[in-house]
Amino acid sequence: MNSTNSHSRLAIVGVVIISLFSVLFIRLWFLQVVSTDTYAAETKANRIRVISEPAIRGNILDRNGKVIVKSELVNSVQVRRGITDQERKTVVPRLAKAIGKSKKYVNNRLDSVKFSPYQPVPIITNVPYDTLVYIKERPELFPKVDVVRRSVRVYPDGSIAPHLLGYVAAINKEDQKLFPDDKYGPEENIGKDGIERMFETELRGKPRERKFEVDSRGRLIRVLKDQPAVVGNDVQLTVDLDVQRVAQESLEQGMRAAGGLKNTGEKRRYENFKASGGAAIVLDARDGSVVALASAPTFDVSRFTDGIPIEEYAKIKDPASNFPLLNRPIQGQYAPGSTWKLFTSIAALESGVVTPEEVIYDRGFVEFGNPPQRFNNAQKQAHGAVTLESALTVSSDVYYYTMGFRFWKYFSNRNTDSKNLAKGYAVQGVAKRFGFGQPTGIGLANEATGRIPDESLKIKFNSQSPDPFAKEWLPGDSANLSVGQGDLLVTPLQEAVAYSAFANGGTLYSPRLAKAVLSPGGETILRKLPIEKRGQVKLTTAIRDAIMPGLIGASLPNGNGTASGAFAGYQGMEVAGKTGTAQVNNKQDTSVYAAIVNPNPAPDTDQPQYVVVVFVEQGGNGGSVAAPIARRIIESLNGNPNPASVRLVYNKND
Repeated sequence: MNSTNSHSRLAIVGVVIISLFSVLFIRLWFLQVVSTDTYAAETKANRIRVISEPAIRGNILDRNGKVIVKSELVNSVQVRRGITDQERKTVVPRLAKAIGKSKKYVNNRLDSVKFSPYQPVPIITNVPYDTLVYIKERPELFPKVDVVRRSVRVYPDGSIAPHLLGYVAAINKEDQKLFPDDKYGPEENIGKDGIERMFETELRGKPRERKFEVDSRGRLIRVLKDQPAVVGNDVQLTVDLDVQRVAQESLEQGMRAAGGLKNTGEKRRYENFKASGGAAIVLDARDGSVVALASAPTFDVSRFTDGIPIEEYAKIKDPASNFPLLNRPIQGQYAPGSTWKLFTSIAALESGVVTPEEVIYDRGFVEFGNPPQRFNNAQKQAHGAVTLESALTVSSDVYYYTMGFRFWKYFSNRNTDSKNLAKGYAVQGVAKRFGFGQPTGIGLANEATGRIPDESLKIKFNSQSPDPFAKEWLPGDSANLSVGQGDLLVTPLQEAVAYSAFANGGTLYSPRLAKAVLSPGGETILRKLPIEKRGQVKLTTAIRDAIMPGLIGASLPNGNGTASGAFAGYQGMEVAGKTGTAQVNNKQDTSVYAAIVNPNPAPDTDQPQYVVVVFVEQGGNGGSVAAPIARRIIESLNGNPNPASVRLVYNKND
């Protein structure tokens, strides 16, 4: 019995041993025969190192070839990867003191996983000359620390057009998802916003790529490939740097003046204006080119290139700083006030609710409804008998309230005739045709769409309200919409695009920021960028001709228009403009001005035609603040590179 059990146990052990050796043999055969090529390739790959070095990034030029953004070679301090722990203990404190940084900063750079494990770690760029000399002359104090030349992005005037230009900074995972086909080194910079992002592929160029073989200890055996870098192409913008600078300066001058003037006599409209933010835009109405795009408050984009300090970034993000990162021309949403009367006029003439010659008596107010509801002019000023032309010139709210009531009558009878709804919503229809309520197509990130109100919007907003009237489109809604108030919101760029379409006879363009991609140095045009037409807006010559004189009168120097005071003594291209003063709940009025410069260019000529739009948050009256800002910008369009400072004027109407 015992002998039998012993033989059985030995047999089992033998089977197990044979099985184990069989498995090992099969595995060995698989590795040496079947997978030889696979593992040989992996072994070779483990011995190959690839290092990518960024190319010099291309320049960004203005429409006249002036450099706005460039790349420069600067002195950079870097630490070699071979630094030992013992060396690091002594080098880090010395290096931190020499470059004016903390030991934590230097250690964080050395330990950062974003840098290649095979290349020196960049510690700081743009080193002062005395620091450079100090480090280079003391190699015994700074072993494995080198001073090298490195390409960095330079914004000569970082506060001019930062929202438009964007900036470059270290690539992250989100960036890599947007450019999956492009190989970026872990420490490489990439365009983060604006033009730098839009034209990343063109500006970046092709990095230098070095491939070499190393032994098991990482020592170089041979260089397999050394592909030189290709400098990035230049991008030429439609922006005029001189006009852009004047637009930014004018906006900031006007905002400071509006917020700083003291009361004198009866001119109390200047009291305590906060002027917390603003936008100024210049478009070429002939093709939608952006000549200037300014936002205030602004920020210095050059501070972002090498990593902005946390404290400085926190200050920029602080609401007390009035959100300088907000790109107000495309992200700010405002009621346009009386500048909207242009589109109400088009709707009124198209739908036949008024003729250019009809006279409406303006007593300073109008009453409508049962019981009567009173709607007043600004300052309750009476204008007497007004037609379409004079109503635009003096900005008669009564005239446009009357148009609103007429639109509403059609709306109230929408069930009796199918055409009545279109007439009742005539202003909304014109707004959509001219591009409101939708992106302009400029291509910059996070563009707002604005809002065109109607009954469906009221139902959506007030779905939980117990008040049945909260969900109805009422006479007051049509009246408010007709003067650019109520729930209407537009972006400054939308208004500029729409005014451009009116100016040029009905062509709605997507705003164009860049005109061409050039070879490095700007010597050769590689690619012209197209002019993009979004569509042709229905606009008859008769309607345009009926409206334009009222806009010209509003800005006529020494006339009686709402912007005449701002243009007193002006000489230059003719201006057709409209002021606006938009009321905002719990805030001061928004100051607005929109103008067409050279509204009637000679036919078959290349005469310029511009649109200038200015919005100032909590800036008060449009004729007092926004119009003077726009005048200074228009002076630059007339060829004056250094116009006189913004001079605010008192205007009791809008």
